Amino acid sequence: MKKIRTYLLLLLTSTTLIHAQKAPKIDLTLWKLTIPEGSVTTYKAPKLLDYSENLEITKFMFNDLSDRSLVFYVYPSIKSKRSFNKTDLKEQNSFGGDASWSFKQGAKLKASVKMGEISKKNDQYPRIIFAQIGGRLKEDQVNQIGAKDKSAPSILKVFWDNGYVKLRSKRLADPSITGIDVLKEDSWIDDDGYTFKNKVDFDKFNFQIEISDGKMEVSVNGEKKVYSGGDYKLWNSFDNYFTVGCNLQGDETGAFANVKFYSLDVTH
Repeated sequence: MKKIRTYLLLLLTSTTLIHAQKAPKIDLTLWKLTIPEGSVTTYKAPKLLDYSENLEITKFMFNDLSDRSLVFYVYPSIKSKRSFNKTDLKEQNSFGGDASWSFKQGAKLKASVKMGEISKKNDQYPRIIFAQIGGRLKEDQVNQIGAKDKSAPSILKVFWDNGYVKLRSKRLADPSITGIDVLKEDSWIDDDGYTFKNKVDFDKFNFQIEISDGKMEVSVNGEKKVYSGGDYKLWNSFDNYFTVGCNLQGDETGAFANVKFYSLDVTH
């Protein structure tokens, strides 16, 4: 009996080591996970760090040991109250709260990404947001403009769209907008968008966002799109944070998608 217990312990230890060796090398310490179950379902460190042992989490975020990727899976959940469904990570600070950085302070996100399996309707795939820069108002700004909460526009959304990576940013609705009016959500509208020339399709690609004072540079496999100018100088007024994952832009029955991350690094 003692030999059997020893054998089982060695087997378990060996299996755990193999799993650890093949698991993706992505540090989730400074991230918070949102999954499409209920109106708000989130996990963060230390509980998030044991995600592979949590059955609720692994329905939507799990390791693919065959290629050492972290997979974000989503489908329209009947329990979700959101119009679109997402499994994503939101950047946190070292104190466990929501991250907040300005363009003037700067930030950089680097990742290796691949589109996984995805549903198709009328010969078209639904669009997927796999990265985003979210905006947030400071407490005094909320009071200044009488906002309901700290939510601010997202200066950048990054889509996978039928094999191409596309960007959507914001610009001022009117160049004459100044002062505290800059803080108001309706002062900002979507730009015309940008599509990277080289198709990534279902292949792995390298992706990077680099932020500096008045400038936002996005690259896919070395191809770059640079945003700069007055609007991006004004964006210093807002706090920001990164999100990554799989945000499905469609809620039809049977829709699903997954996005695979092989690496993910953020620096400030």
